[in-house]
Amino acid sequence: MTAPTVAGSDVDEGEGEDGAVLLSVENLRTTFYTDKETIRAVDGVSFDLRAGETIGIVGESGSGKSVTARSVMGLVESPGRVESESSIEYRGRELTTNTEKEWQQIRGGDIAMVFQDPMTSLNPVYTVGNQIKEALRLHQNLKGQAATEEAVELLQAVGIPDATRRLKEYPHQFSGGMRQRAVIAMALACDPSVLICDEPTTALDVTIQAQILELLEELKEERGLAIMFITHDMGVIAEVADRVNVMYAGEFVESAPVEGLFENPKHPYTQGLLRSIPGNNVGSERLETIEGEVPTPNEEATYCRFAPRCPEEFAECDHVHPESVPVGDEDVHHTAKCLLYPEDLPKAGRIGKHEQRSGDEGGDRS
Repeated sequence: MTAPTVAGSDVDEGEGEDGAVLLSVENLRTTFYTDKETIRAVDGVSFDLRAGETIGIVGESGSGKSVTARSVMGLVESPGRVESESSIEYRGRELTTNTEKEWQQIRGGDIAMVFQDPMTSLNPVYTVGNQIKEALRLHQNLKGQAATEEAVELLQAVGIPDATRRLKEYPHQFSGGMRQRAVIAMALACDPSVLICDEPTTALDVTIQAQILELLEELKEERGLAIMFITHDMGVIAEVADRVNVMYAGEFVESAPVEGLFENPKHPYTQGLLRSIPGNNVGSERLETIEGEVPTPNEEATYCRFAPRCPEEFAECDHVHPESVPVGDEDVHHTAKCLLYPEDLPKAGRIGKHEQRSGDEGGDRS
């Protein structure tokens, strides 16, 4: 399959090679304006996604993970909006100023998304084959026998047996795992460079979940996909991600390579998430939990939003907003938003550093 080009963008020949930045997000702010309150669902998020790389975004429900994904796809609807100071670039082209028609050219053909529930992506009154072939017609201009043959190849690529027969079946005739594979096939029909997976394994049992994760890894290697994987499951993140962004109340509170994050978590929230994994509580009478719940970020972040739940909280946490600071070797780019860092400074020095950085725009890139 031939990858489509982006209208109006100048793409260097080697930009699709592994390591090249495909998606660059800077200071992303997505706000929902309601009659009762203003919700800062995503509040200053920055990251780069490179070809052949998987970045993970992990956090509890309500952290802003899915809104981040929908913002990148241009799918935020009223009363929400991506603020003007935000930047989302695909292959160097700014997307936040796109018209709806321009977004339609990007969605699917360049950036595709796999949702948590495959039934929200599959139309129950059309066969799976018809839906895949429709994507091929729209994004690759394939019709007739050529589209059918390509659809069969796609179902085979995602591990669905007897693909020719399966094309004629309806979504309800597929199991949950097979429906998710079919949705992935639909996404691949558009031949995207970037694949956003929004909790695609949450509703599946562990065996099928493992198969889907293995499939995504194989597809990434074969096609050079850049994958953004969203989940609340730290175990899944350990399996799929190269880098991890831990999200809380609209912000990335810690970012690191996956090995560094699991071996040496720095932010108290990350430490709490890892302590709550059942495998880390073998022999304990009770599973460790983080008391409380994620707050609704309905006011400007002039303090640490995790402070009310944090076992390390001290007085300054209530009125100083932590900024991203290095917490590990510079070579691995491990950062955290916490007043406990940098560790080599006394308390007054740490507070002063965060106060000084709070006026800076954007933040450290993940």
